[in-house]
Amino acid sequence: MLTIGLIDYLNTMPFHYDLAERLHGADVQFERGVPSRMNSALMAGEIDLAPISAIEAARHADELYVLPDLCIASLGAVRTVLLFSWAADIGDLDAQSIALTDHSATSVALLRLLCRQRYAIAPQFSVTRQHLPSMLAAHAGALVIGDDALVEGALHRALSGAQGWGLPYIYDLGDEWLKMTGLPFVFALWAARRDRAEALQAAGVFDALYASTAAGLQPQARDGLATAYAARLGLPAGVCRRYLRDLRYFLGDDEKAGLKRFLQDAVDDFHWERLAFWQPEAAAML
Repeated sequence: MLTIGLIDYLNTMPFHYDLAERLHGADVQFERGVPSRMNSALMAGEIDLAPISAIEAARHADELYVLPDLCIASLGAVRTVLLFSWAADIGDLDAQSIALTDHSATSVALLRLLCRQRYAIAPQFSVTRQHLPSMLAAHAGALVIGDDALVEGALHRALSGAQGWGLPYIYDLGDEWLKMTGLPFVFALWAARRDRAEALQAAGVFDALYASTAAGLQPQARDGLATAYAARLGLPAGVCRRYLRDLRYFLGDDEKAGLKRFLQDAVDDFHWERLAFWQPEAAAML
């Protein structure tokens, strides 16, 4: 039995648009969880293939194959990796407490890198349960990702802090990265365990994933996914449609340049050549 990890965030919906139908009858099962769960489960051998934090793919490059062409990236604002803060300037967070989401690895590493290289500050970081009101009630800033960030960013509601109620400032880390580098930022990559890649290929999983993603990114299908998901989040359909339209799912040259820049700065002793890209023989590339 092969196990495929899936993340139930809006930004992953195009990947598994009709993946289950395409793999009907194959000896596969699915496990769902947040990105940090996918990271740990893949490395523990509990799942065989998953979209994982880009930085984890680099940290465990010797054990994984990265699927070519697939990613989750943005050129500028991403809307789902947000720093909420009581500070009107990120520079004012020097030595202040920032709560970090427990759902992600790449976003946490990106914030740490931006603090060092863009703002030259050294906040005090603390990993907490992702829940914006409680995070900002106890900290000067809060890093929130995924659907929670999309909702909180759209609502931009008044919250309680140490100095009373107010509207937190919002900083989009995709936008901050673009301002610093001029490059896209790659948040996630699809990766397979090296010891299971041949079995995944033989079972048709890679081909099905590429085909499902291609189908899910067709404009009508993508907008339909966003509209349906909007009801789940309690957001206007237009917010979700715009979000999916602005994301990048193809790992092209610009995305690779941004990924390389990030990994070389964020991972100790990292060499780009360590990333091994799997080459599916008959994959329907995007």
